[in-house]
Amino acid sequence: MPGSIKDRVAIVGMGCTRFGERWDASTADLLVDAAYQAFEDAGIEPKDVQAAWLGTQSSGMTGMTLSEPLRLQYIPVTRVENACATASDAFRNACYAVAAGIYDIVMAIGVDKFKDSGISGVELLKRNKKWYAEQQKKELKKVNTRKNRDG
Repeated sequence: MPGSIKDRVAIVGMGCTRFGERWDASTADLLVDAAYQAFEDAGIEPKDVQAAWLGTQSSGMTGMTLSEPLRLQYIPVTRVENACATASDAFRNACYAVAAGIYDIVMAIGVDKFKDSGISGVELLKRNKKWYAEQQKKELKKVNTRKNRDG
């Protein structure tokens, strides 16, 4: 099948923390616990990972949310956010990187700790909506500046 990634990618390790209100664990704790379960399951070490994708909506703004607690140095770590498709998008990107032959061993991992943010529910939605509106205004301003500059 042309263009298929079938038989080019395999999941060789998996880890998962206990679900629930985890007041006892930080975002970093959850990432480390799940990652080390996956490393053990796959029979690899963190140094074997060549790239990583972190899916999160509110628990960190960059890939450093993952790279710092796992001490993943000198590899690309990409933070992915795509609403309800965040986890599948991180997983898809990791799969395609392996299928394309760019990497042999990658990690796709996700984490969110909404209750530790101090906001939840409607208030969280309001803040996210406000932030996205501000980002859209900034982008529109850039586009208009370019249009004015370029004639």
